[in-house]
Formats: sequence, C-alpha cells, structure tokens
Amino acid sequence: MNSRERVSTTLNHIEPDKVPIDLGGNQSGINIIAYKKLLEYLDISDNNIQFCDYVQQLALPCEELLQRFEIDIRWIRPPQSLKPENFSPSVEGKFQGVFDQFGVFWGVSVEKDLDGIIYFEPVVHPFEKMQTVQEIQNYDWPCGEDTKPFKGLREVAKNLRATTTFALATPPLGCIFEYTTFLFGLTKVLRYLRKNPELLIATMNELEKYWSDYATTFLKEIKFDEEYYVDIVSINGDLAHQAGPFMNPTEIYAPLIKPIESKLSQTIHAMAPVKINYHSCGSIVDFIPHFAEIGYDVINPVQISAYNMDPCSLKKQYGNVTSFWGGLCDTQETLPYGITDRIRNEVKHNIACLKPGGGYIASNIHNVLAEVPPQNIVTMFDTLRDCRDY
Repeated sequence: MNSRERVSTTLNHIEPDKVPIDLGGNQSGINIIAYKKLLEYLDISDNNIQFCDYVQQLALPCEELLQRFEIDIRWIRPPQSLKPENFSPSVEGKFQGVFDQFGVFWGVSVEKDLDGIIYFEPVVHPFEKMQTVQEIQNYDWPCGEDTKPFKGLREVAKNLRATTTFALATPPLGCIFEYTTFLFGLTKVLRYLRKNPELLIATMNELEKYWSDYATTFLKEIKFDEEYYVDIVSINGDLAHQAGPFMNPTEIYAPLIKPIESKLSQTIHAMAPVKINYHSCGSIVDFIPHFAEIGYDVINPVQISAYNMDPCSLKKQYGNVTSFWGGLCDTQETLPYGITDRIRNEVKHNIACLKPGGGYIASNIHNVLAEVPPQNIVTMFDTLRDCRDY
C-alpha cells in the first residue's frame, strides 16, 4: 500500500499492510529546540527552518526527516501561517508574544530570552470582564469567510496531491469549548459552566459560526472539480485534565457543549468525504461515546499517562466506534527520561494494544518537548518501524 491507501484503510477499521505513522501535526509535532538537536544527531540539514505553530514553538519538519521516519501524512498549511526561525514576537505590556484572530494574546514575560521560550500561553483574555450575552454578541468577531489567510494554500494542496501519495491532513479547523477558556480564562470558564452557562453558550455559538465558515472556506480552497485534496480534518478541544474531565460528561457536556460542537462536525462531513481527527488531552474516556455520536472519527493524542487511559483497555472498549491517533510513548516521562529498553518496551506494548483490526495511526503523544534527547526520539520511531507490519 502507499501511504494514502494505508491511512484510509486503517481509518475504515481494516488492517492495512503497516501501521501508519505521523509526525509534524499541530498536536503531533516537535519543539524547535528538540528538532534542531535531532537534525544534528541524524546529520540532516534543514536550510529553511520554520515554525509551523509559533505559539507552541513547533518546527516544520523537513522532508528528509519525514522520509527517515517513514511518515505517512503530510500537513497542508497556508504558506503565510508559517513563521521563519528568526521571527520576532510583539510586546504587549509586560509580555512578548502574538495576538490570534480572536484578540487573545499568547505570551511570556518580556524578560525571557527568545532562545529559552518553550511555548506561549494565553495571558490576555479579551472576555475576562464581560458579563452579558449582548457584550459577547457585539464583540468584533473575525470573519471565517475571509480568504486572505489561505493565500497559496491551493497550490500547496495541488502539489502534494499531484506529486506524492501521502495522506493529507489539515491543521485545526475548529476549536469551540476550549477556546472559551482562552477568551475568558480557564478558572472563570469552569465556574461559568454551572453559574453562568448562558455566557459560554453565547460564546460557543459565535465560535461555531466562525469555525464552520473557516472550515468551509479552507475546504473550498482545496477543491478541484469534485474532489477535495485532503483526507483528514483536524479539530481541537481539550475537555479534560490528567485526573479526569473538566466537567460531568452527562450533566454538562451533553446538554451544553455537545449540540454546538456537533454543528461543526456536521458541516465538515456534509461538505467533504473526510475523516475528522479530534484532539483532546487528558482522561477523555468518558467522552468517547459522545465523540462517536458527534462524528469524530479519530481521537488524538491518546494520553496513556492519564487516568483510565490504558491503551489495551481503550482498544477493547472503543476500538469498534473510534480510531486512535498517538499513544506511542509517554511524552511526559518515558520519552524525555527513559532509557532505551524502556522506550522500546513501551512502544512495542502500545502498538500491540492499539493496532489489531486497524483503526490506529501511530505518533508521539502530543508534541515532542524541548528537553527530549534526540536518541530517544530515534529509538521511539525506529522501534515502531520494526513492529508496524501486520
């Protein structure tokens, strides 16, 4: 099988020839510091190092590295979304960073040296003082139908489809509940879930409209005749921490959040024959039945270190209703600090749990962090390569 056939087969819950592999997405990427060390370790040159996600400080992996690890997926991004290695953040008060399209400022202290920045956090929340639905509705929301952010995207997609056989995936084309935490601040949102849910509902309705328009505009840009040059659409939405969900899945998520997030999924599925890859960190096992009903075809990153997220148990319980993307090696402990044998054993165990029957794309659990030694990254992917065959 070629890569596109391999990914399509496994996401249809049929065993392909090999487990597909991913590296380089916005939730399966590599920090630029770790990336440079890895290039040096492998004696690979990248003469045009760029950020594919500046906020997360993720590098755009060069093609030679992707070929070295036999990566099956390529991410189609608008060229202007990439940032050069020497990109300089702006300054907002005591912070340096960048504004997003919603007015959230992602920053760190201006006293921090640029070379020491690991990632940026939301530090300016434009909805922090809002108290009425009217204020939210009157906010200067961005326009999801604006085509300017997608300049050059069509050419990128056309080139990848015409000259390669990789599966093609989008960066996140939506983020609804989680984005309320950036707009208001996480603590306030958790309180509002019970005390002021109308404010969150109003915000999520506006976000859904924006992201549905944004996803539609993105997909129209990469439609050629009747074919969309993409296989997988990504959506973000953290709903949990390591010990469990942020909210009760039955009492709060199902009535308040699920109906709104379902609209975005319905819009995407109605428009294009793609799979939706939904990202949520933490212990999300109680949400999986809801995800399946919404139309999320894959869940990422399969954080096996979180409560009740054992890979064998997940596969046994939910392997027939969802696919898994990630789950390769504990990014918090084993990958940065583990010895070679521990990494190999964990990778072999997790693949053995998740690959039977298809429905699995192997990748690092969320992003490879800055402190991860390059030899550990190589061990992880080389072990995967040795046991990915069906």
